[in-house]
Amino acid sequence: MTSAVIYGTLKVPAKPSVASTRSLQWTPDGQLIVLGETTIYLLTPEIGINLDYNAANKAHETTNIPWATTAIPLQATGFQWPELSSEWTTICLGSVDFSWSAVTFSPTNYSPIGSCVLATLSSNLEVHLWAPKEDPYRGEWVQVQNVTRDLRTKIRETEGLPSEQQVLRAQIQTLAWSRQPPERRGTDASILAMGNRAGEILFFCMKDGRVSLVESIQVSTSWITHLAWANWQEGDQAVAAVLACGMSQGRIALVEVRQTRGPSTIAVRILECSPYVDDYRGITALEWIETEDGLPILVHCKPGLVSVWRDNAGSGWSGLYIFQLRLIQTSKSSTKFAPASGIVYLPQQNSLVISLIDGSYNVVHLDESGPMLSDDDDTSPCNSNDMSKASRAVFLVAEEKETPKPKDGSEPSKLYRNHVARTTGSLAVDSGGVLIWLHQRLFPETFDFIPDSQVRCLLMVAPLISSMEYDYYALQEIQQGLSRDCNFFYQAPISILRGAFVNLKRRLFLERNVDAILSVLQPDTNTKVNSVKIVQPKGQEDMDKWRGIALDAAASTLSGDSLLCKEKLKFNLAYFCKSQLPKDKRFHDLSSKLQGNIEVIRLGLIVDLILQLPSHIIEDSPSVHRIAQRAKAILPTLHDKVEQLLGMIEDTTSSETCPACNQDIVFGDPLLAKCEFGHYWGRCSVTFGILATPNVKNCIGCGRKTLEYFRKEKEKTLSTDWIECFMLQATEGCPCCGNKCIKII
Repeated sequence: MTSAVIYGTLKVPAKPSVASTRSLQWTPDGQLIVLGETTIYLLTPEIGINLDYNAANKAHETTNIPWATTAIPLQATGFQWPELSSEWTTICLGSVDFSWSAVTFSPTNYSPIGSCVLATLSSNLEVHLWAPKEDPYRGEWVQVQNVTRDLRTKIRETEGLPSEQQVLRAQIQTLAWSRQPPERRGTDASILAMGNRAGEILFFCMKDGRVSLVESIQVSTSWITHLAWANWQEGDQAVAAVLACGMSQGRIALVEVRQTRGPSTIAVRILECSPYVDDYRGITALEWIETEDGLPILVHCKPGLVSVWRDNAGSGWSGLYIFQLRLIQTSKSSTKFAPASGIVYLPQQNSLVISLIDGSYNVVHLDESGPMLSDDDDTSPCNSNDMSKASRAVFLVAEEKETPKPKDGSEPSKLYRNHVARTTGSLAVDSGGVLIWLHQRLFPETFDFIPDSQVRCLLMVAPLISSMEYDYYALQEIQQGLSRDCNFFYQAPISILRGAFVNLKRRLFLERNVDAILSVLQPDTNTKVNSVKIVQPKGQEDMDKWRGIALDAAASTLSGDSLLCKEKLKFNLAYFCKSQLPKDKRFHDLSSKLQGNIEVIRLGLIVDLILQLPSHIIEDSPSVHRIAQRAKAILPTLHDKVEQLLGMIEDTTSSETCPACNQDIVFGDPLLAKCEFGHYWGRCSVTFGILATPNVKNCIGCGRKTLEYFRKEKEKTLSTDWIECFMLQATEGCPCCGNKCIKII
């Protein structure tokens, strides 16, 4: 009887796409993108979040990890490329068997509700943008732009090209969205790159919810088939990133993209380096790997080969290393020439894991002396043979459990060595060796035809390392998650703590290591507030410009203060452990202490921020009075600043009015308001105002409520309190735990 350790499984009712390293992708919002032929699934592990699911949006749970799901179905297109040109070079057969080909995501906070935006590529070489209407985790995603149509219009209007060249420029083969540059908050900072059939790379930036072409560069005369962004690197006057471009004949070009600060301008140039061997083999995968030392490594796969390249960094290894992939016999159909379906870097192992479509894994260790392929003599916890065997064991156990029993009472079909775990995507869950992958059970020798409507895949979450090391790597994952520099404007806590949550979901692990976990999550005793610097406006004509500068300063501080972010991450973990071990009062007490720490640090930052605003804004703001009263109660160390703030308010005895009976309500409880007639009202966790409106958002982590701020100017603003609107805009996510807030009504 085969045994295996499995953390979670999920049946995915969709035919998988072609094997690709982008078939599975984690977004900064904590969602998993699963690319199918006719459906793109957006799955969110329900670990560390608090959502009220119903049968319509709750995925089928078979093991330890439940999932919330939403999807983007494939929509038929009426456009045909031969309508524009009938030349042989423009032929596209994608409309014959229409399907999804690729998907990429923007940084978070790019949609009107503060989530990611998706860019999809269909087999008909058309690109569309998608954004959620209200709830990105379980709500509907709608198409917001037909990018290809806009691109065709721009090419036709601005350039006098023949119809064949116009079509080749508009036919997109691949796309990739860069990360958000450091210290930049605008939606025009990240760049969407697209490679076309004319050998060009097109660069798009977003403005007002739509992307537009801002730059292009000719790289080759052949098709651009792969694009991969490295992280942005900061400079004195600009930030720069390198875009790797794979071409149809197997060549790779590196393009430097430089973006200036202030008024954003983009400059691109081709770098003079060759991170490949010109052997005319087609590229099956191309990815940048960011190691712990911050030096990017370019990894690309060709049939039977994996190549690792790093620029000359002055220390350590550099140059191009090429390895022949090993044949690891997981089934009779195994082959080392299979396409790569995943390129995963595990920081704790300092190793690169390449998964192939046949279900086998090859490991490359990134030693200081240079990369080294794992062989039969490798006894490290992360090696090719053991990971492939563990993956095969997981496949056998999961398929045997999930195989439905025939209704006639006969025995279900058995699994044989010839059965193939067709793995179309693989991704890391944590930094130690827990992976997630999508496989389909196949028996190639029978040549059975399975209709697309009956195809079922399994999404697996399991560790592929030695079972003796589980607890050690899990504890390391928790500690590293809390020690990393983070900013909740760029990445949500459920994304940062994904690996920690998956490991803490194992109740036995939590019970074995409860003392060590409590020690790691202890509140910081130093709650000293870092001062916020905001330059005062010079005149009334500069108020609009100053407001944007002040908003950026406030938002950067409230979402990126290192101490505040670290305490919020601890609170997320303690809050989750409390739900896992409800009888252990230590986690209840720890959650309360961390919550108090967070409020002290946050209110200290807000008081310091408000004191730097013009006095005429503060004088008649009811929200300032509430914030000052709350700060006075919990911030004895900032007594002088709080008294200074109260002295600037005209009416220090102002009270609120009950929306039901118009009776006065004296501010006291920061979460609840009560009038003398017994009417209860919730309070906004950002401004402490009464929530007497349906325009309220709920935190998906701790459940706190905030007033909804309308980002669109055409929509009516609910409040005339300038500082209240300012604070709602400056606060990204929940003020207590940092997670996203969504509208549920």
